[in-house]
Amino acid sequence: MNKNINIIGSGASGLISAIILSKKGFKVTIFEKNSKVGRKILATGNGKCNISNQNLSLDNFHSTINTFPTYAISQFNYKTFETFFSNLGLVLIQGDGTKVYPMSLQASSVTDILYNEAIANGVEFIFNSFIQDIKYQNNLYEIFFENKRYISSVLIIATGSCAMKKLGSSNSGYDIAKQFKHKIIEPFASLVQLVSEDKDIHRLSGVKVNSTVKLFIDNKQMQTKSGDVLFTNYGVSGNAILDISRNCSYSLLKNKKVKLSVDIIPDIDKNKFIKILENRKKLLPNKEINFLLESMINKKLIPFIFNRVKIPTIKQYIEQLTKKDLINIVYHLKNIQINIKDTKGFENAEVVAGGIDVMDIDNKTMQSKLQKDLYFCGEVMDVDGECGGYNLHWAWASGYIMANSIKL
Repeated sequence: MNKNINIIGSGASGLISAIILSKKGFKVTIFEKNSKVGRKILATGNGKCNISNQNLSLDNFHSTINTFPTYAISQFNYKTFETFFSNLGLVLIQGDGTKVYPMSLQASSVTDILYNEAIANGVEFIFNSFIQDIKYQNNLYEIFFENKRYISSVLIIATGSCAMKKLGSSNSGYDIAKQFKHKIIEPFASLVQLVSEDKDIHRLSGVKVNSTVKLFIDNKQMQTKSGDVLFTNYGVSGNAILDISRNCSYSLLKNKKVKLSVDIIPDIDKNKFIKILENRKKLLPNKEINFLLESMINKKLIPFIFNRVKIPTIKQYIEQLTKKDLINIVYHLKNIQINIKDTKGFENAEVVAGGIDVMDIDNKTMQSKLQKDLYFCGEVMDVDGECGGYNLHWAWASGYIMANSIKL
């Protein structure tokens, strides 16, 4: 039994740890409640699998103990990651900025290579396994499933979080951890779309704009992110929104006031844009006022901006606009105010912040400090990353150092 290791979960961290442990001579069995491996991997990067990031700054990882991810990320740095996956036969390419993808731009390439490598090394997979009970006695773990008992000397929890439940995610990892006296930091949705009750925002549904977004919590500016913003029939989405959603979600959980200010012309200084509009006024004095912004911004945004500026209805032509009107128009182009009331929740979140309290986990081995030979890896712990491949890298890194710390 000393060679038997059971892993619950066949996501990123479960797969990488299974491969390493099986190569070391352990008999590894993975219990997976879905019918195939890595369902969340398949959904990452819109199916292209943003597998990691060349810039692995610790600022891109979050935990209630901010130093907790340090060892794993330093040991499984980008070079180590690249070597590991290249040795498995996965060809990597650089995407936007420092994001990294499989060359095929298919997430299935990643899951196929990992699954085949695991099978080749003797890993046993038990799919559709809804575990009924777990017990620990006589220094052994017992897993009960379909009237069968699976015994191991080591148990690894790689269940992930409750994000994207439609892909089979659940709270099962938290429940197992609580069984062994671990505390849970209350989970909340991260990398998630934001909901607004501002009806005029809903009318912009489908408009996507490269923007700079400022986040205000209780009227205090807390964060600024740049990237695309997608207006929807419920509020806003897009990369810039996902990047600030963690702070939004946490603040909403604490009943704080959350507001966004979106600059849809971030590359042009306000004074320069005022001069541009002044020149257009001279060129196009007899055009209707909406024509002032024609071809400069998305057509749906033009009546929206003029509605927010509240130009008097008596002013119908561009020549009637005053310098104050032009300044006001530019202000609203660079400061679209959006009140946020909620997020799209766990069902739509790519990641969950919170999870098993890392205070009771050894950050160099991922072993429980409360229970012998119990290990955790991946998103089930209170560690989450920003958008850009950081969450997947945490899964790889935590699984890698954990598996390498376990000895025969």
